[in-house]
Amino acid sequence: MNYTGNECPSCGKKFEQTDDIVVCPVCGTPQHRSCWNENGRCINEEKHAEGFIWQIQGTEPAHNTPSKDIKICPRCGEHNENYEPVCIRCGERLKANRQTIDDQMPTFEEKPFGDWQTQINPNNFSPYQNVYAADARTVYGTDAKIEDIPVTEIAEYIQKDSNKYIGKFLDMQEKNTKLSWNWSAGIFSVFWCFYRKMVGLGVALIAILFSVSLVSSIASVTVYEKYKPEVYAEYETMVEELQKMLTSESSTNEEYYTLVARIFTSPINITANIVQITATLLMSIIMGFFGNNFYKKKVLKDIRSLRRISGDSMTYHFYLQQKGNVSVVNLMIPILCNMFLSMLTTYF
Repeated sequence: MNYTGNECPSCGKKFEQTDDIVVCPVCGTPQHRSCWNENGRCINEEKHAEGFIWQIQGTEPAHNTPSKDIKICPRCGEHNENYEPVCIRCGERLKANRQTIDDQMPTFEEKPFGDWQTQINPNNFSPYQNVYAADARTVYGTDAKIEDIPVTEIAEYIQKDSNKYIGKFLDMQEKNTKLSWNWSAGIFSVFWCFYRKMVGLGVALIAILFSVSLVSSIASVTVYEKYKPEVYAEYETMVEELQKMLTSESSTNEEYYTLVARIFTSPINITANIVQITATLLMSIIMGFFGNNFYKKKVLKDIRSLRRISGDSMTYHFYLQQKGNVSVVNLMIPILCNMFLSMLTTYF
């Protein structure tokens, strides 16, 4: 909103285009920053209880508009509906009115987001006090942003190791690059994805590794059958002997393990294993360099989505902390997938 030509209600001087102006988030009254700092509050604070909304000179005053139904953008002064989590003009985060938050705060007995959700005690839950957000504010300042998202909200979402990832994101943003090395993503590619709740990416990596394993095994047998028939014949003989040994009660454990070792060290299996190891190493390198970029995209996408669906600030901050963070339970998914795929390849 352009305040040029309007008078500062505190000092009476007209605003100029280059003035540093502070806008009251409750009633929208603009003041010079120096005036605001001198008064320590909005000059029209006494009128807030009456629902006062400041209007540009020459427009009709809105005395009957309750202030709790409108959120004033502290950056541009735009009047937003109370359900808007961000300013419809400039995208600035909007702080919900205290009265609205109190009216919508769930009681301790309620489960506001479904039976699966943990009960909330409103006396203990505060969306404005978060140790990760406070730490990020101290390290990176209040104005630092990743694209259009403040680092404090990103820290509140990431939680564990938030400052490390925010530092990586800011460095990538400054250099305008997608490359940023991540040791955890490089070494524990699949497990890191599930730990950071990137389930879709984790499942995709498992599918790729399984496909490579299956194709390499089939391809190795096919290649040796065509170009090294003697090696293929020996391999087939060992496989047939193993099948007979499994159904025979006369074979000893020593014979069984010796035959399994011979099959495992056969040229066909060694070739297949080399292909699988190469694919795994290549995936680790790719995830090491691009893991931070994948995670950054997920973080920003989830936060923007939560901004759209959250009706008030309390709900937004609650969802922010639930959607983000890490999940140790998710680490069971790749383990169970590996067990299932191993059984699948064994029997089929």
